[in-house]
Amino acid sequence: MGYNEEWKAAVERSERYGLAVPMQADVTQQRYLTKEVYDRFPYVVSDAFGDLGYEDVVAQCMSIHYRLLPVIEDLLECPVFFTIGWVDDGSEKGMFRFDEDFIQDRLQKPSVALGGETNLHAWLTLPSMEVIDVSLVTTIAVVQKLEKGHGGVLAGPADDFKGFAYKPMLVGIDFLKRAGMLFEL
Repeated sequence: MGYNEEWKAAVERSERYGLAVPMQADVTQQRYLTKEVYDRFPYVVSDAFGDLGYEDVVAQCMSIHYRLLPVIEDLLECPVFFTIGWVDDGSEKGMFRFDEDFIQDRLQKPSVALGGETNLHAWLTLPSMEVIDVSLVTTIAVVQKLEKGHGGVLAGPADDFKGFAYKPMLVGIDFLKRAGMLFEL
């Protein structure tokens, strides 16, 4: 199943749980992430966050992408969607993997995640089904103590990434609010 189909399922899942879903734009073939955008991206992110250290990025994907959303909307002049999900890295466990039982449990028993950490991942999705993720590469680099990867950004058509796949589960921030996990976004 491609990202577009999984995206539609995430929208439907969000609605089924009674979550507010941002107004959807039609999927478009237009590519927003052009060479010009890639060239401007580091400056746009730097302007939005100032001097953000690599360690500040780890476990902060929710806050970072929430704050980056309006900046990217202004840059690209298109709707941008906060997306919550997990990453299929080919392992049995996956990265940040959760299921509908987790969603239902968190909605029925809201509570603040200790230390602001929980087993979720967030990124931004464009109407072209391109994704922008400014935290995953740095998180992996810091946690695994790698020499490279700090400050890396994953941006492009979701179906074009090799070796891993984004798995959208929910769209919008309403889940975080209702589950008691919206901490200073």
